[in-house]
Amino acid sequence: MSISIEFEHIETALKALPLQSRTMLQLLLLQYIDMTQEEIDYMATDQPDSRFLAGKQPQGKSISLEAVQNVTSRSNQYKGYYRQKRERPGMHVEFLKESLVLMDRKIRIVERMLLEGFSADEETMKAARSQAPSVLLRPEFRKLDRAWEHEEIPQKDYQKQRLLLEFQALLRRRAIFRRRQKISEQELLMAGTSSLKDHEIAHVWGIPLGSLAGRKVKALEQFLKILQGYQDTSSPSNGNTQPLDLWRETFNTLAKRPIERSLVDYDGLEKTEEILMGKLEAFVSGVMSEPEESKFWTSITKVNDTEFSGSWASHARSILAFQRMHALMNDMDLSDEALEDELSAKILPKQADDQIANEEEEKPVELGEQGHGVLNSFIGEQDDKRRG
Repeated sequence: MSISIEFEHIETALKALPLQSRTMLQLLLLQYIDMTQEEIDYMATDQPDSRFLAGKQPQGKSISLEAVQNVTSRSNQYKGYYRQKRERPGMHVEFLKESLVLMDRKIRIVERMLLEGFSADEETMKAARSQAPSVLLRPEFRKLDRAWEHEEIPQKDYQKQRLLLEFQALLRRRAIFRRRQKISEQELLMAGTSSLKDHEIAHVWGIPLGSLAGRKVKALEQFLKILQGYQDTSSPSNGNTQPLDLWRETFNTLAKRPIERSLVDYDGLEKTEEILMGKLEAFVSGVMSEPEESKFWTSITKVNDTEFSGSWASHARSILAFQRMHALMNDMDLSDEALEDELSAKILPKQADDQIANEEEEKPVELGEQGHGVLNSFIGEQDDKRRG
């Protein structure tokens, strides 16, 4: 039996620490707990004066407004980065969970349509499930369309085969989304247990990296000692409790708190916002082909790990895409009737009139005599001297 740490224990332990140790712990836990003005003022005052680096620092230093602004700016920068680092996989997990629930509903609807509407037997369904991971869907779609165009298959059989392919496509997509969810959950766990590194703390605080180690060890020792006191008072008298990793348990407790949502702006993903919204809508509705979907998923979830390749904006870029996808899913009609109507429309074969209309739309428009005259007027007259 183990006793977990409550958020109230962490909050009380932080308040009980001396100002220097509390400042250190607040920086280590910056992605969960905001810095107070008292701690920012202390860091601004505690910075060494560059004019006295070779000698003894002056006593009773005053707070510089510029130093306070610099500390506040750097603190907010790292706070935003680490919180978005956790928010990004959190949004991935949330979207994937909602999508998997929707896909399970679609699969049940397809199964019902096949069994009731097209008289498919259990052997056919079992074969479709077993072949789903290895079937090449695009060649199968083209093969079925050619058979319909050459009038080699009746409409009822075409719709049944088309629905079986949709069934296999949904099974494949569900398996892919489950793998993505597993990866995103691992990223969320890693992001939720990460604290500021030593050089980042020194950067925010404005002190040399060499003077940080001793302060960090002292602060952690004081903080964990207070938490251990809570564990000792809360443990049963028989003493049958398992020892806790108090520092890891602190992050596990804080990670259970709701993720704060960020306000992010469009920054050029997919070149224009209109193109981005079109691709996001196609991705959410499931009309993208499997290779296109895989490539697009990589583009909206990848992270640049170095500052030189844009790490500060990388998380925000992914957050924006998933905020838009969440809004698109909320606007969709996801009732069983709407999903069944969508599937019924998708498996309808193209009629001859539709094919003729598509060919007429794709035919390039030729310019007439008047159009050529307008183009020639823009070109102007040719200089005969330059010919030859």
